[in-house]
Amino acid sequence: MNVAFLFNSDDPSLGGYYGPPVMNLVLGAGVIQAANRSMRVSVGDILTYSAASQSRTPTYEYLKKLCNAVYQPIKFDRLNRDELSATFTTATVYCWLFQNITESIAQSLHDQLRGKDSYLGAMDVDFSLPLHLAFFRNKLIEAYRLRGTECAVFFDMGINEDPDIVVKEGFEEHGFKVSYEDQGARRTIFDNYDSLEHFKRVESFKSYFSKLPGLDADYASDLAHSLEELHPKLFDAFAAAARTLERAETEEDLAQAALSGRRLLERVADSLFPPQDKDWKGRKVGKPQYKNRLWAYVEQALSTNSAPDQAMLDRLGKEADRLIDLFNAGLHANPTREKVELAFRDLVIWLSSVINLNPAGARDPYIPYGDELESFLGSVFSDTGDEA
Repeated sequence: MNVAFLFNSDDPSLGGYYGPPVMNLVLGAGVIQAANRSMRVSVGDILTYSAASQSRTPTYEYLKKLCNAVYQPIKFDRLNRDELSATFTTATVYCWLFQNITESIAQSLHDQLRGKDSYLGAMDVDFSLPLHLAFFRNKLIEAYRLRGTECAVFFDMGINEDPDIVVKEGFEEHGFKVSYEDQGARRTIFDNYDSLEHFKRVESFKSYFSKLPGLDADYASDLAHSLEELHPKLFDAFAAAARTLERAETEEDLAQAALSGRRLLERVADSLFPPQDKDWKGRKVGKPQYKNRLWAYVEQALSTNSAPDQAMLDRLGKEADRLIDLFNAGLHANPTREKVELAFRDLVIWLSSVINLNPAGARDPYIPYGDELESFLGSVFSDTGDEA
């Protein structure tokens, strides 16, 4: 889940320059350091005043209505409503938003922050809701990746000429080891995966797959978090499969879901180990050989360890073969809902294991946005040629 922790930026306890003091409150709680879960953190002001002032009815009454609509939790409501409401027309609300946090971690952090003068409470955020998407995702700055005491500070498209040393020192004072990570074209003008339609597909994935045997909401959220970084377009296939399975009435419907599963494995292979003309260790790894490419990625990911685990390679490779056979069988045999759902359950478990072999290696911050980057560069070179 995504949870926003809110603070009154005008509270005297923050001393006016509220960014570092709020960081100290959040990190000083000691909760995040003990959480072995990959989370992205966005920070910034909730820009309701700016939105209201630019609206057709720039009045305080409209601002209050907007704030009431924005601060609407779905399941996790830990807001101090009286103090929050008092800020609507008088103070800026500052936010630390944790993506892919569990309810138990969020509750522990809330318990540690409760009673702090500036703290306004916490609420869960759903990016498939228009106001949540606008104010908590698209208007905040995605700044950090946290996992336990590991912190990566983001920079965009290779530009890290002047890193904020104060931020680095702030994390280090609270026991974090800090690195810097290029997040490529994500959250830039080349990122087209910021729409309501995209996040509805993400929520569709989480809602459906969290109900499969052996899975739950935290597992589905964690995998969705990894898939978003691997390639957001994967949710097209996942959402298509979820919609088809939910509405399936005939064998043909189930066969269509199985086809989505096969396409998903092909797209996963394209993201993890793109097609190559040359053989890789004696195996063809072109576009049609996606099974070989899945094996190749697992072997490559395991090779980052000092002692590659042959048993792990065999297990994950053979599981990929089994899943491909299962989805192909679903296209031609007599599929049942149970068989297809269990195949998808096993697929997400396998995919989670594969990504976790080397999370940093699985991510490429440019590949998902390649078409947009290529189109932009093409237009630049075309304009340059015209001028010449």
